[in-house]
Amino acid sequence: MAGDLMRAGSGDRAPGVRDGAKALVSVNGRCLLVKERHADGRPFWTLPGGGLEPGESPAAGLRREIVEELRCRVAVDEPVDEFWYAHTRPDVALSRYVVYGCRLLDGITANRHEGLLDVRWVRPADPPAATLPQVRRLLERAD
Repeated sequence: MAGDLMRAGSGDRAPGVRDGAKALVSVNGRCLLVKERHADGRPFWTLPGGGLEPGESPAAGLRREIVEELRCRVAVDEPVDEFWYAHTRPDVALSRYVVYGCRLLDGITANRHEGLLDVRWVRPADPPAATLPQVRRLLERAD
């Protein structure tokens, strides 16, 4: 499975499909989630991370996204899972996110200018109600 997950960012996706990377950060039995908004304005909880830039490796893209979103550095470990997300945006239909185990190297500060509404450490068995179903399933497996 890790070999398949490592192909993220390979550029072999159909139009409207975006590769991305997300961070699974766990400390003391809690996982880090970020609160964002869907294109229609509804809030949701997900893992930190996002889409890859053209030619960007998943690890480099994830490090960039974490700096942008949380203003901190992260050590990116091996891929642990993946999930798909269906957008309601006109420019991107689907994102395939490879999820990497990560370790924070600094304290976090939510960057509201990146669209983050909140940041929360949660127990994997008890995520907030508006957590994406894909992330909820991933947390259940990580618990």
